[in-house]
Amino acid sequence: MTILEKAFKFYEQIGESLFEEIGRHASLGGYVFIAPDSILLGKAVSSKSDKHPGEQWNVKNPDAWFVTFAYGKGSVRDFIDKIPHPLPLIGWMRELKSKPVKFYDFKRINRRKIK
Repeated sequence: MTILEKAFKFYEQIGESLFEEIGRHASLGGYVFIAPDSILLGKAVSSKSDKHPGEQWNVKNPDAWFVTFAYGKGSVRDFIDKIPHPLPLIGWMRELKSKPVKFYDFKRINRRKIK
């Protein structure tokens, strides 16, 4: 199964469309990274906003990168390597575990390059 097929299956599992999500990121100021063994969708957001990061687009003064979706070996590490510019924080959530978004110090995560 290809990385896109695996990602598509995950999005079906949560009742959403992977291709609509890719379209939003590609057209509303997010970033899409797809490699043979990983996929990642991310965008710049405000960690202090009352809006969920998933609903934030084209934020004027972002202070964080939000990993909307990551799948595959090293996908977050690859995203960190490709981020167009650093921001103080980076955050994500565990969708299937219903965990809230957590933001981390970008410099610490960048030093560790999570695997």
